[in-house]
Amino acid sequence: MNRSQQGFTLVELLVAVVIFSVGLLALASSSAVMMRTLGESQSKTVAAAVAESRFERIRSTACANRTSGSAVSRGIAESWVRTPLARADDVTVTVQYTSQHRSQSRTYQTYLPC
Repeated sequence: MNRSQQGFTLVELLVAVVIFSVGLLALASSSAVMMRTLGESQSKTVAAAVAESRFERIRSTACANRTSGSAVSRGIAESWVRTPLARADDVTVTVQYTSQHRSQSRTYQTYLPC
């Protein structure tokens, strides 16, 4: 009987199964990392949107009426500090949010003309 007619040996089959299993484990591991990264990105995006919304609300307020303060928007705690300058306001918004079961904080700063 020819070698080509004998089929696979048990060792060849086991090697193929091990290689296939390692590939599947690598795929599962990388998909878990991607899901975690997507969750973190979503939390950061929402936090940045809350900060941007606060900047827009402050920008639409007359300079004499702008104040510092804090609030909770969409489950994200935000606080803002207004520092008056000669022709603008230095506004810093700090947002605190939860990502991956940990509390995170981001600070955004801009100058709003008066």
